[in-house]
Amino acid sequence: MPPFQQLFSSNEFWTSVIVALVSGGGVGGLIGAWSSRRKDAADVARMATDILTKDVVQPLRDQLDYQESQITHLETVQERYFKSVAYTRRLFHWLQDFCELVNPDFLARHPKPALPDELRADVAPETIAAVHKDIRGKDSIPVIKED
Repeated sequence: MPPFQQLFSSNEFWTSVIVALVSGGGVGGLIGAWSSRRKDAADVARMATDILTKDVVQPLRDQLDYQESQITHLETVQERYFKSVAYTRRLFHWLQDFCELVNPDFLARHPKPALPDELRADVAPETIAAVHKDIRGKDSIPVIKED
């Protein structure tokens, strides 16, 4: 019998191989490789989460912050607009009273123009029955009174 065949057919060889694998580095190497693979998968998952946060979530947060600042600015501009419209209305009501005192025939010759319905919510909100609230609780869509 050739020497390699004798080696593989002997019980002592196989016993030595099994003992070496179990006690030596064979099984330990397999366990190490398996745990290293799991650690690599965890590292890849962590890196994917970091990339997702950095490249997708953070730009969305930045955009949301920018839009919130725009909304705040537009609400401030809207408040100033409403104050200027209210002042203009008071001024013109005062001018109407003044014209009636100075020249009573003026209003008969030059009647006051009617307020268009499209502008009623902005110019004369007291003529509106109800106002719907948007998701932030702010006045949003006016509803015109049905008299």
